[in-house]
Amino acid sequence: MSDKDNADMGASSKETQDEENKRQYLRLPRPYRVQARELVFPIAKDPLLDVSCNDISKGGLCVEAQLPLPVGTRLHVNVHIPLLNKFSSGFFKVYENDAEQYFQAIADVAWVKTCGSVYLMGLRFVNADEEQCRSLGKLVEEAFRSLEKP
Repeated sequence: MSDKDNADMGASSKETQDEENKRQYLRLPRPYRVQARELVFPIAKDPLLDVSCNDISKGGLCVEAQLPLPVGTRLHVNVHIPLLNKFSSGFFKVYENDAEQYFQAIADVAWVKTCGSVYLMGLRFVNADEEQCRSLGKLVEEAFRSLEKP
């Protein structure tokens, strides 16, 4: 292996580390059910996209899909998060039935990576209810706190 190859590998490793350090929010690995549909007008009658959640944060989520979407694709996402309303300080707190608790947002595909025979896609929330975002942030923080307890 040449010095140039070693330098290139070092750069790639550094870029990966820098990318991980750029994360603004804690990411909670959970297989939440996700319903996603491309947001186009007129309203698409396309079926829901087949994606599953790998991890979620206050700023977005990573999903696994059989087919990739182009970066920049805008989606309407519904993420089924049992007990999300438990972390709400407002109106939604009265609805603590976990059967129909969805975090709803408009998200953009921020990145796409191949992972074996599937694709990982980072979805960045671009528009969501502020109270739901706060609740999601509290849920993630509480999950990490409970993991740290002996």
